[in-house]
Amino acid sequence: MKKRLWGLIFIVLGVLVLLQVLGVYDLGLAFWPTVLLLLGFAILSESISFGIISWITLGLGLWVGAIGLFGILSNAGVTGISMGDVARFGWPLILVAIGFSILFGDRNLFFRKLFSRTGQDESEKEGYSHLRHIGDLYHGRAPWTLDQDLEFFHGIGDVVIDFTTANILPGTHRVYLKAGIGDVTIRVPDGVNVEVDASVGLGELDVFGEGKSGIGGLSIKKTINVEDTAAAILIEARMGIGDMKVLYMPAVPGVSN
Repeated sequence: MKKRLWGLIFIVLGVLVLLQVLGVYDLGLAFWPTVLLLLGFAILSESISFGIISWITLGLGLWVGAIGLFGILSNAGVTGISMGDVARFGWPLILVAIGFSILFGDRNLFFRKLFSRTGQDESEKEGYSHLRHIGDLYHGRAPWTLDQDLEFFHGIGDVVIDFTTANILPGTHRVYLKAGIGDVTIRVPDGVNVEVDASVGLGELDVFGEGKSGIGGLSIKKTINVEDTAAAILIEARMGIGDMKVLYMPAVPGVSN
């Protein structure tokens, strides 16, 4: 249903842009206002799809969408309110929304539901789960041991997951990452079997040298099989907006795999 809705939106948008290009009617559909309108709608759609109501998501989606909408209306001469006006007066409302969320909402519950696969509390799952709302996350800065499944749920900020510094024990290790906005880098050492299923909603995606960029669900699947190894890493990575890189590189000297 969600794919059909987005397909219909892009078809209608394409027809409207074509009418504008042909000079039938000036709809004010410039590139960035249109992108912001779609992005705002995507944020609202994502929150609804998880069946939650959040002050933060609601405020952010409405604000970003309003910037794009008034940019289009301003270009078409319908209103004198510009994108800059909405951006300037709208962002304080986001601060108010965050305040309401802190006072009346469970932030941990919100982000767990927003960035989990099933909406269940991640603390109840087996293996290691890391949840961070806003900021940067670096896992594997120092030598460590990979001996269980890993799950990472990140809101806004950069994420680095480094397996080249890990002592990877024999067996199959499943790694799941879901991030909202930012940059993601995953480093995988040579000498282990690797299976990657990665996707980005808007931005750039690079998996072992194969790259894609743009908007609308970028996805790449890659598998590397290595002989004479008992270790395997299965990575499923999902990201909303930003750049994601999955690198296959030598392990850090002194780390055994």
